[in-house]
Amino acid sequence: MIGKMFSLGFEAATLPARLTYRSTRAVLGIPGELERIRGEFRQLSDEVGRGVQVLLASVDADMRHKTAHLSAQQKQQALDLALDAAEQHLSMAALNTLRALWLALDSGRELRRDRTGIVIEHEQ
Repeated sequence: MIGKMFSLGFEAATLPARLTYRSTRAVLGIPGELERIRGEFRQLSDEVGRGVQVLLASVDADMRHKTAHLSAQQKQQALDLALDAAEQHLSMAALNTLRALWLALDSGRELRRDRTGIVIEHEQ
């Protein structure tokens, strides 16, 4: 069952990339489309780059403000706690993904992501 889950998980995870590749290959056969697609990729890449820069600047400003009063040793302790929390969250996310995949396979239901979901952030 686990082997089947991993196999189907891999198939599900790579499906968007495979479909994108096939669609792109078909579109590139149309004259003039390659330049348009390159322009769109550049624009999207620039937007993603700006988004990452904004996110990093926000995290940097937030952490400078929150840790301004901490010593180097206290920052190291906070680092250890943050890494432990991240590991636990990632482990639980992986476990919940496997559980959802197993339940979907067992019930014959198709997996769908709720796009209206809410992300809850909290401070520790």
